[in-house]
Amino acid sequence: MASFLSILGLLGMPVGVYLITLCARGATTPWAWAWMVVYVLFDLGCFSLVGSPRRARIMLGIGAALLAAIIGLRHVKNFPTAMGANVRLPANTSGSWIGKLAEEADLGPMMVTAFGDFGAFRREDVSRARPYMKQDYRRMRADLDFSPVPSTLGANILGMTSPAAIETLVFNPPPEGRAARAIIYMHGAGPLYKLPCWMLARRMPDAMIVCPTVGLRGEWAHPDAAAAFQTVLSWTRERSSAVYAIGWGTGGHGLLRLLNGNALGHVSGMVLVSGYDENYFDDVRRSGIPILILRGEQDNRTPAFRVEGLAGLDRVRNLEMPGDYFVFYEQEDVVLEEIDSFCGAH
Repeated sequence: MASFLSILGLLGMPVGVYLITLCARGATTPWAWAWMVVYVLFDLGCFSLVGSPRRARIMLGIGAALLAAIIGLRHVKNFPTAMGANVRLPANTSGSWIGKLAEEADLGPMMVTAFGDFGAFRREDVSRARPYMKQDYRRMRADLDFSPVPSTLGANILGMTSPAAIETLVFNPPPEGRAARAIIYMHGAGPLYKLPCWMLARRMPDAMIVCPTVGLRGEWAHPDAAAAFQTVLSWTRERSSAVYAIGWGTGGHGLLRLLNGNALGHVSGMVLVSGYDENYFDDVRRSGIPILILRGEQDNRTPAFRVEGLAGLDRVRNLEMPGDYFVFYEQEDVVLEEIDSFCGAH
């Protein structure tokens, strides 16, 4: 067993070096470095089991003590607030405890950086957007109304969300007996969950923000994800006067799939942020639902919206602005103002 663990420690060293570079490029809090110290202690401890067993036991013991301290502190610092909670729908029970362990302000920009390294996002887009994201994460962490609320990122990474137990963030819940407008935010591929929902909640304090998760790839077109959306939509409609849906990236593609589905008659409007797909152009033209399309001019993942054939369709607003796939963060003020105005006008 010692030899096996020693080999694992050796194999873990290049992984550790890469994780350190991710911390240096993406981390925004000391928590990331604390987890990194735990990793290094366990990795070097395992590697030393054969050659220096006494040193290995010391490092593993220190690593275990630090791990226990981090877990304890994270559980103390993360909890629901009057402004938001991490819940499982449709039961409306508390979300998974794993959400308390991972700080999205670290994992979010670190994973976006990793996605850029391995080709899931363009490196140039990530490089431009990362400073905006890190700044927004720092602002969110300083917001005591929302910062203690655990993220759904950890549960999403581990595949702990399903149509029967949908890990969901709910911000700005209305007082008992009152129905407010509500926004369902459908995430795209990647690790950005709590941040955009917090941005929406702060911009629109009178709106309930509901943010379900369906996996890291954001495959809302998958039957399970479509079923999850229907569940979330029904739950939200019971608690609101009007429901709007926002989709970023693949979340926007999922919304377009729902244009002709059962959701069409129950959504007052939809917003596509870097999520338009020209394959659904005819559906957009035929549908009677108001649509806001927001896109960065340098976005090479989202096709430009075709305006031909839309004469007289005042319910469709298309806006391009400087930015790329991450225009939500690069043009935060403009994007949030457009969304707020759109949801207030329809």
